[in-house]
Parts: sequence; structure tokens; C-alpha cells
Amino acid sequence: MSQDNLVEQIDHHVEQSQKLLEQQYILKQVGQIQAFNMVEKLATVSQLKLVQGIKESKSYKGLPISIEGKLETVSTWKQFCQFFLDLSYKTVDERLSNLNSLGEQFFEQAQKMELGYRHLKSLRELPDSDQTLVVDSEAFEVGDKDAVRELIDELKEKHAKETDKLKTELDASERMLNASRKSAAEKEDQIVELRAENEHKKFNSERWKGEAKSFFEALAKTQNQIRDGFNQMLLLSEQLETIQIDDKTYDTAKSAFYADSKILLTQLAGMWNEIHRTYGDLDDARPSADWLIELGFEGTEVME
Repeated sequence: MSQDNLVEQIDHHVEQSQKLLEQQYILKQVGQIQAFNMVEKLATVSQLKLVQGIKESKSYKGLPISIEGKLETVSTWKQFCQFFLDLSYKTVDERLSNLNSLGEQFFEQAQKMELGYRHLKSLRELPDSDQTLVVDSEAFEVGDKDAVRELIDELKEKHAKETDKLKTELDASERMLNASRKSAAEKEDQIVELRAENEHKKFNSERWKGEAKSFFEALAKTQNQIRDGFNQMLLLSEQLETIQIDDKTYDTAKSAFYADSKILLTQLAGMWNEIHRTYGDLDDARPSADWLIELGFEGTEVME
């Protein structure tokens, strides 16, 4: 055997030994967690800190498990939670979030009070100022579980009302903005109509070119306003899926956004039907950019 092969075998053996030692250490930690779980399911800070360390290091990967009588190894966090903690990964992540968001001291006291994970979740979703009110309350200091739950429920309801108020104000602002845009579009239409009415009976080539160009400018401006409106709607849709709001506000906002969008697009479809009914016989219709070139103007002067 060559010296290189010998060195390679030694390195491989050392690597396998290190992995075995790491797995033994992780299994020891898991055994401690499982021993606690015989009484309570991840109810203490020490248990959760052990679990968090395992999750962050991903050291659960490679641990042996039995699936339908076959020996396999853990490959996902979901499998580890299922086979070693006897809990869903969502439940474990929820409890880790409570610990990290609310702090060890508060979490420990909340567990002693048997506050419940529903109220812990509600507390975590409150603004920092409201969380501080709960933590610094006399009810929490003396361990009055019912009073603390009542306080959390009151703050949650207050926060929901404030969110609803903000949404109402936002909707009102949006309606005013849409009305302003509609008014601007109507004014542009009126300008075009007045110019058409005042057109001299005698045809004038230069005047025709200038007025045609003005019409195309008004048309392009209106189209850009509509495109801007659609872009803002898409932005609102993205914000709705990314901003942190409670479930009730999210469901209400989602419903209103869908319904209002449906109404708007139905109106636009009706507008197109009316346009097609009026001008649908123009089979050789040409876009404004083509006309601008024919009239001697660069298309980008209007369309940009």
C-alpha cells in the first residue's frame, strides 16, 4: 500500500470517528429533551435552547430512524421533530419563536402561569409597547393568569381596531386618488372634444398635424395613468402578502382587494366592449406611433 493511500485511509477513519462522536453528543442531548418530554412537551427554556441549538447547527441530519421497519437517517427538520420530539415542526417553531421574541425570563414565567400558547402567540403579534405593558403589569408580576390573559385580549382587540381604522383611512385616500385620476382623465377628454368642435371647416395641414399630435399626447398620458394605476395595484397586492398584520386584517384586506379589483376590471372590460362596438369596423387601424412617423414626428416625443 502506498503512503498516500495509507494517509487517505487514516483521514477517512478520523473523519468517521468525529462524525460518530458528534452524533453521540446530539443523541445525548435528544435523550435529555425526550426525558423532559415524558412530563411536558418542550415547556422549559432549557429544553427549547437545546432544540434551537440542534436546529441552527443542523446536527439532526444523519441521525438514525426507523421508517416502516427500515433503518434510515434524518434528512429534514420536519423528520427530526416527528421522530425525536413527537411534535410537528410547526409546533416546535412556534415555541422557539415565542422564546426568541419574548425572552427567556418572560417565557419561563408564562410557563409557570400556564398562560397558554394561544395567548403567547397573540402577545408576540402585539406592538413592542403593548408587550411591555403586559410584562410590566402587576398581574404578570404576581402570576395572575386570568388577569394577564384578559389584558392580552384587550390589547389585541385595541390593536385590531387601530389596524381597521388605518385600513379605512388608506381606503379613503385611495378612493380620493382614483377620483383625482378620473377627473384628470375626464378633463383631457373634454380638451380633445373642444378642439374637435372648434376645428375650422377649411382643412389646414399644419393645424391638423399639430392637433393630431396634441390628441396623441393626451391619449398617451391617459394610457400611462392607467398603467401606473395597475402597477400600484400590483404593489398593493405584494404589500398585502409581505407586511406583518393579524389574520383578521389580512382576510378583510384580501377580500376587499379582490372584490374591488374585480369591479374595476369588469368596468374596463365594459369600456373595451363599448370602444369595440363604436370603432370595431376599423380593420386597418394604426397605432399613434405610426401616425406620428407619417406626420413627421418622432414616436418617442409622445410615447415616452
